[in-house]
Amino acid sequence: AASRPLLRSFSASPWRRKLLTGGAIVVGTGSAIELYRSIDCAEDFRQVGLIRFGRAACTVSRIVVDYKYSLYGLPYPSEEYLAALKKCHLRCADRLLELAAANGGVFVKVGQHAAALEYLLPKEYTTTLAVLMNQAPESTLDDVRTVVEEDLGCKLEEVFSEFADKPVGAASLAQVHVARLRETGEKVAVKVQHRRVKKNARTDINTMQFMVNITDMVFPDFQLQWLVDEVKKNLPVELDFLQEAANANKMRNAFAHLPFLKIPTMMIPLSSSRVLTMEFCEGEHINKVEYLKEKGIDTGDVCRKMGRLISEMIFERGYLHSDPHPGNVLVNKKANGQVEIVLLDHGLYLTMEDSFRKLYSRLWLALLKPDQDEIKRVADEMGVGELYGLFACIVTRRSWKSVTSGIGKSNMDEKEKKELRAYAVTLIPQISQVLQRMPREMVLILKTNDLLRAIEHKLGAAGGGYIEMSKCVVSSWHHLAIKSAKTWRESLCLRLSLIYAMSRLIAYDYFLRFNSCLPRAIQLNTIV
Repeated sequence: AASRPLLRSFSASPWRRKLLTGGAIVVGTGSAIELYRSIDCAEDFRQVGLIRFGRAACTVSRIVVDYKYSLYGLPYPSEEYLAALKKCHLRCADRLLELAAANGGVFVKVGQHAAALEYLLPKEYTTTLAVLMNQAPESTLDDVRTVVEEDLGCKLEEVFSEFADKPVGAASLAQVHVARLRETGEKVAVKVQHRRVKKNARTDINTMQFMVNITDMVFPDFQLQWLVDEVKKNLPVELDFLQEAANANKMRNAFAHLPFLKIPTMMIPLSSSRVLTMEFCEGEHINKVEYLKEKGIDTGDVCRKMGRLISEMIFERGYLHSDPHPGNVLVNKKANGQVEIVLLDHGLYLTMEDSFRKLYSRLWLALLKPDQDEIKRVADEMGVGELYGLFACIVTRRSWKSVTSGIGKSNMDEKEKKELRAYAVTLIPQISQVLQRMPREMVLILKTNDLLRAIEHKLGAAGGGYIEMSKCVVSSWHHLAIKSAKTWRESLCLRLSLIYAMSRLIAYDYFLRFNSCLPRAIQLNTIV
């Protein structure tokens, strides 16, 4: 709904003629590139920085021109305009998907992130780009061999007696092959970085910056600089697999008290910045509902475990795995009947200061009660200001009506989902402002929360993690408050308050477990 005035402002802009002229040149360049691709060209040439930049510039230009001329002259508002807009969204989403598949690496990573932005992007974009979650481009076996032999300093066959030709999983930055160690015969998983990712990283980030600058110029209400900033900050860390090994070891030690959590053991002597050899873990991806049913695994229990794990990371440990999409989470039922959660891909973690954890705990306590005045105060401290209501809706992924009446009183239904999407289309400028203003920690937290909710929805157990989250929120806030208590009386009162609140939560948890036939709506506002 907000697209019409945006396009109108573009039409009147002095940049219009320059941009369209430049776009025509880039389109011509892109056509030449596509012609070259039609010949049997070397893959290396197609991955040259200038070629990749030209491909991206061509795509952006085509998208701008498509929106401009597909909607030109159509009456607004009208069904004709909305129908044309939807078709334009779909065409442009397909172009971005083709660009991500062609350029790979950083472009796939950003596409995956964009697919999770359901509160900001039209459905046509999030649905189309969601393909990248499970179908990232694969490197050839020759490229894999080259990376392994360059980094380990020996022939692949000298280390591995078996090495699968096809990867068991491919992601934006790397892919994983099953192998067997020659020396011990142990079955392992070998994560190998795509050969050109690190080399192309700087060019890709500069290209993204160019694309965002064009977007900001043509559609000024879309503020996407925060996305580029996150990629610039996080990509170098994700490209260092030795850092990933260190993160995995830290995670294993910090959460050793959770018997259901499995972190693969990293084999440092057989690893490098681009190759990571680790223990092979059995299991199936968490979103494979058929596997869970076949093994007799309780999906509600799986969601509860995931809720506890993610909530402990955020509220109690301040150390958050920032990419728990289904491809990085396995579920395995062991011979003794116990169900374990296997967490993979430890390349990116968010470390949070105590001050931020306390502030975020306060926000969720206010959301669960609900307390509108406290929501407003916390949002103001987080820099969101007058957009506190929209901020609360983004954090909870619920409507303002549900937030103000208590998000624990009902689960989200299809009507509320449609309502959220309808409002999101009209509030794109304000949503962009919220994302630009809020603390940078919130970007990865929102991404993680979105992924967790998507898993719960897939397993048909939406809301199952709220009790575990509530325990962690209450525990985190009280423990942080106790640390800063100035007198023993204040400390004692906080400890007694913690015991009381946790006792009520635990009692309610058991009530739900033994009354599973009752509606699953969790009335947390009565016990927090």
